[in-house]
Amino acid sequence: MIKLKNILNEILNTYIVQAYMLTDTEYNITDILDQIRAVRKVTIVRNITPPEYIQKKNFEYTLVTIKFVSRGNPKQDLEKLKKDVLTSDRSMNDLRVPGVQSFKYKPETLKRL
Repeated sequence: MIKLKNILNEILNTYIVQAYMLTDTEYNITDILDQIRAVRKVTIVRNITPPEYIQKKNFEYTLVTIKFVSRGNPKQDLEKLKKDVLTSDRSMNDLRVPGVQSFKYKPETLKRL
């Protein structure tokens, strides 16, 4: 008998990747992570920043893991995720996550769950 879990795994593929973010200290990191969770295809965002990360006065370096769903090419979906976090399309709506100055994922950490 076919299990529902097997059917869903064939349709939806879940991936995980690590990413670096440079954020403005005027914005709460929890609020920033919540807004990244609202980006299309993202399911979980977790802050895994080690305590020994050196922080600057006006910027905060953050290391996160992001779980997301992809039906096609996960690398293309990562580029779309990066674009959604960093760009702003004021003609339609503001897609940029406030407080994020830089967002870079680590391609070598991309893996399917």
